[in-house]
Amino acid sequence: MDEKTRIDGLSLDAPAAAAKIEAFIQERLAYYQRKGAVIALSGGLDSAVTAALTVRAMGAEKVTLLNLPERDSDPLHQRHARMFADWLGAKLVVRPITSVLRATGTYRLLPLRFIPFRDWRVRLVAFGKRRFLRKSEESLLADRLKPPQNDFIARGNAYAIAKHRIRMVILYQYAEVHDLMVVGAANRTEVLTGTYSKWGVDHCADVMPIIHLFRSQVEALAAYLDLPDYLLHKAADPDVMPGVNDKGRLLGDFVTVDRILFGLDQGADEEELKNFFPPNIVERTAELRRLSAHMRESPYVVEE
Repeated sequence: MDEKTRIDGLSLDAPAAAAKIEAFIQERLAYYQRKGAVIALSGGLDSAVTAALTVRAMGAEKVTLLNLPERDSDPLHQRHARMFADWLGAKLVVRPITSVLRATGTYRLLPLRFIPFRDWRVRLVAFGKRRFLRKSEESLLADRLKPPQNDFIARGNAYAIAKHRIRMVILYQYAEVHDLMVVGAANRTEVLTGTYSKWGVDHCADVMPIIHLFRSQVEALAAYLDLPDYLLHKAADPDVMPGVNDKGRLLGDFVTVDRILFGLDQGADEEELKNFFPPNIVERTAELRRLSAHMRESPYVVEE
C-alpha cells in the first residue's frame, strides 16, 4: 500500500455501513435483554445519526430520546432536538439539569453565575479566553488537555466537564428505571483528538455504534439517511460553556483532519503527512492525539 492510499482510505459504503450498525444494535439489545434503548439527543449531528440508526434497528416505539439542557445551553439545540424527535416519530423526554448543577456547586466555579443573560455570559467567556489562554489562537478544547496553567483554566475544565458527567448519571438512571440500553454517539475523530468529556455522556454507554467512524464518515452516513438540512449542515458544538462552540474551529475541515488521523492510525509518519496536508494542521492534529492518549487508556491495567 503506497503512502497516498494509506492516508486516503476513508471512503464509506453508507448502505452497507448502516446495515451493519443496525444489526449490531439489534444484537446488543438481545444481549442486554432490555426493552429498548435510550439516547442522549443533544440536537447535534452525531446523536441524530445514532438515533436514526437505532430507530431503524428496533422501531421508534422502542427508542426514547433524552434531551438534557441547562442554563448555558444554546436554545437552538433544544429546538433541533424537538424537531428531530418529531421527524423520527420517537419519544422525547426533556430533563433540565440546571438545578442539579447548581446543587453540586458547578455554577459557583466561574463568575458566570452572576450574569443573568446568556449573551453577556458569552462575552465574559470570550474575555477569559483572551486573557488566560496560552496563545491567542488556542482553544479551550485543546488547552484543557494540558496541565492547567492557571486557575481560570482549571475551574473552566471542571465547569464544562461536570455537565456531561451529570448528564451521564441522569441518562443511566433513566435507563435503569425503564429497563433500557444506553446507546452512545461518540465518533472516532473526537475519541482520537480528546474533544469529549472523559466519563461523560459522550464517553459512557452500553453500546457505541458509530465510534469506529470518523466525523466525515458520520456526515456521509447522515446524508445517506437523508437527515434534515438543519442537522446536515450544522457545525460541531460541544455546548458546555457559553461561547465555547469551537470544536469545528479547533479541528477545521473534518475531511482533512480525519485523513491525517487515519494516516497516523495506519502508521504514517508525521513529517510524511506534511507532504499531503498543511503542516500546521498536521502538527495540531498530532498534538491533540498525543495529549489525549491518556483518555483512551484503561485505568484498570497495571503493567508488570
